[in-house]
Amino acid sequence: MADNIAVNEKNGGMAFVSRGEVAWHGLGTVLPKEEQLTAAKCMKYGGMDYEVGIVPTQANIPLIGQFDENGNQMFVTSDVPKSNATYRKDTGVILGTVGDRYTVVDNKDAFGFFDAITGGEEGIYQTAGVLGVGERIFITAKMPDYIRIEGTNDITEVYVLLTSSHDGTGAIKACVTPIRVVCNNTLRAALSNCTNKVSIRHTTNAKSSLANAHNLMGITSQYAQEMSETLNHLTTIKLSDAAALSVIESLFPMPDDKPSTRTINIRNEVFGAYQSGVGQEGIVGNAYGLFNGITYYIDHLKSYKNQEVMLDNIMGGQGSKLVDNAMKTLLSIS
Repeated sequence: MADNIAVNEKNGGMAFVSRGEVAWHGLGTVLPKEEQLTAAKCMKYGGMDYEVGIVPTQANIPLIGQFDENGNQMFVTSDVPKSNATYRKDTGVILGTVGDRYTVVDNKDAFGFFDAITGGEEGIYQTAGVLGVGERIFITAKMPDYIRIEGTNDITEVYVLLTSSHDGTGAIKACVTPIRVVCNNTLRAALSNCTNKVSIRHTTNAKSSLANAHNLMGITSQYAQEMSETLNHLTTIKLSDAAALSVIESLFPMPDDKPSTRTINIRNEVFGAYQSGVGQEGIVGNAYGLFNGITYYIDHLKSYKNQEVMLDNIMGGQGSKLVDNAMKTLLSIS
């Protein structure tokens, strides 16, 4: 299935919804920009309105040399110690195998995380969807604050991305992501620019931890101000083309210090994104422009096998490390 987007079991469409823009995969429901995407609509159009159950994992063990009257092998069914299976209650489909300490956090509970940030304000959601057969969900929401770059028309909005799995393969994860207004495709940009992150394991205190996660992530009234100070500081760090290329080369080193055509092509793509990517007019020649050129490459030029691979890569993978390293490298330039 394209990008591993699940089927919406309620309407037969794709389990993905966005507000005001078509995602890069072109799937799912797109609501008009003037229409609020509420939690209820995320659940309905994003195919998230199902609950997850958990049952003991069982094994059918053959009884050696024992057959029934028809000559069929006889089995005995036994519970597997410290092992359970999660499943969708609406379809009965098995989602994964988990340990005996695993606690289900239903999709509706994920919205409690955002309620704690906004005081229950509706209409903040931008995208929501389900992957696979329901084993993973994601939600992006727009925060009320924004960042303005001094001396330009450049405005950056603040988004929060949350993902959760029901198959035991990962924790509930959330991150803050600043996205420039000039950049299209909010979800892809959100996936590629995550900064402050938090990870919550599926244990008995998962729901309370989720409601308090915004404090751990530092999402406070000062977040936008602090980020604004950082990004505006980057505009004061001037870079020649040679200096910009040197930074790019440090972020994309040759494997084993041997010449690589692939690495050379990536470096050229990144430099091209810095020089002429969308919204780069007026910010070339400083560290802020180079940072946005690098993230433009990740957002729009780098390819992933599907959306699930992208989520894994960004929420703690190479994409996340690249953005962090880019910021640290640029801030270290005197």
